[in-house]
Amino acid sequence: MVTPAGSRDAGSLRPLGALLSETDDVLRRGSPAGARVWSTGFPALDAVLTGGLRSGELVLLGGPAGHGKTTIGLQLARNVVAAGATALVLSYEHESHTLLERLISMEAAEGDPGEVAGVIDVRRALETADHGGSLDTVLGSLPGGRRALAALGSYGDRLQIHESSGATTTLDTIRATVDRVTEATGQAPFVLLDYIQKVPADRGEEDDRITAVAEGLKDLALSARVPVVAISAADKEALAAGHRMRTHDLRGSSALAFEADVVLIVNDKVDVVSREHLVYNLGNIQRFRGWSVVSVEKNRHGKAHVELEFAKDFEHGRFHTEGQEVTERLIDDRVFVS
Repeated sequence: MVTPAGSRDAGSLRPLGALLSETDDVLRRGSPAGARVWSTGFPALDAVLTGGLRSGELVLLGGPAGHGKTTIGLQLARNVVAAGATALVLSYEHESHTLLERLISMEAAEGDPGEVAGVIDVRRALETADHGGSLDTVLGSLPGGRRALAALGSYGDRLQIHESSGATTTLDTIRATVDRVTEATGQAPFVLLDYIQKVPADRGEEDDRITAVAEGLKDLALSARVPVVAISAADKEALAAGHRMRTHDLRGSSALAFEADVVLIVNDKVDVVSREHLVYNLGNIQRFRGWSVVSVEKNRHGKAHVELEFAKDFEHGRFHTEGQEVTERLIDDRVFVS
């Protein structure tokens, strides 16, 4: 028996003739054949990824602590939903109200080029609000707050946040949650997982556990036909000052590099540009601190070894979406190849 298009099991057999026939059928119905693509909302990144993130892909998002991994991951989810699709955020690191504060400020900044409330402003307003005040009233007192609330409200159930636990949110729980969101919204969601080393698994050593989780997430991406973006922590040795983080610095790197279809590493630009750009122009130090470099170190469906830069707007919990390739020389230019 031939497995219907769009489904997958451990023993599925797909004769080429049947696959050609199914593909022809899909095209004749006016639907695109092949993978579904989710735009990241970052045009320069979409160009490198040949359109965006694909169903069936496992994407690793790494970088030193505090350099914007969760920020860019949550912004990817927001951009997907703003474009009309569905997203699921599994957060092992932050509770849902913390993410909501970021989303409110991010949404305000996305819709208004002027001065709008930052994440701290939103947090302070929500924490100090008088009893009995509505969310509309509280956010209405903040620049851009009411418009952000209206935009987030329009997304409805298409953005789902799961407060995950390192003790109980296993791969089976993640799969069941993806299925529930798909059933509830009628769309397979973009999946953001923060972060992969927190997912529990029945393996003894950490490397074995991370291997099992990476394999499970890749299987989930294929079977559910979704992109899974998994944020990854670094080995302690990679966190030393002046070190440029690479794929081999991720905890459990051999399994992660093998299973992943795309690897994105985020570094502060000031930490990774060659010293010549700082020594001869001290003004560059402050300027480069406002930018992050996103290195596309692996990309199975497009060009790899590409360095993109995006301006930070951490006050509003986001990056500016317009980016470009880095023109300066970076330290450790030789990219690790798995």
